[in-house]
Amino acid sequence: LPMEVLIIIADDVVATSFKPMEDLGNLRVVCRVMERACGDPSVGQRVAMLQIYMEGLEWLNPDRYYNLLALLVGMANPHAYTLKGIAYFFAGTDPSLNELSRTAAGGHNVGAYLYALMLYRKNAGATDDDIAKMYIRRLECEDDSVAIGSTGLKKLCNDGCRVCHEEAAYLVNSVTWRMHGEPFPPAPVRGDFPCARGDCNKVKGWEQATLFCNKDCSIFHKIVEFEKRMGIDQ
Repeated sequence: LPMEVLIIIADDVVATSFKPMEDLGNLRVVCRVMERACGDPSVGQRVAMLQIYMEGLEWLNPDRYYNLLALLVGMANPHAYTLKGIAYFFAGTDPSLNELSRTAAGGHNVGAYLYALMLYRKNAGATDDDIAKMYIRRLECEDDSVAIGSTGLKKLCNDGCRVCHEEAAYLVNSVTWRMHGEPFPPAPVRGDFPCARGDCNKVKGWEQATLFCNKDCSIFHKIVEFEKRMGIDQ
């Protein structure tokens, strides 16, 4: 088989396997050509590091886990960026969103969701707000269509965000051992949004059909709900 095909096979194995590193090791010993394919940088970028984390390698073999995490961060693996980014921002002495920004750019949805919420929460200016809104739109699959029977309110398809919301809360608690209700890193307090009120943030028939009058209200609602999920009552 051509090298390109072998690399694709290795990519798929490490991205979908329940034991990515073990299966990658098995592939390496098939032949020398496959061993070369397994060493391609794209393979490292596709390794399902979150699956490795879920299997408990951090506790079973901490040295191996942190060496692997550092290796995959160096290879721009989005899952590794997510794990490191959570630790840096939520448990670090100098909270930084740098690693989470990389996981967002790398296309990992849970990391992108966390990055968008925390970036918007920082209230650092219009540019950062626009970046946060861009990632939320991608996760919501928003088509900018106006909901039938509404007065200009947009219907947001937020199934993607709902899944990311739960997975992100689990990872933040798991990676950082946060106490329930422990506050996030401090951020400036935003003023009131120019909200139309009325039907804004009202459920229309089912939870996934919640309507908001603008993107600011939508993201603010997500931040509040995420903080509640983490036990933070503000």
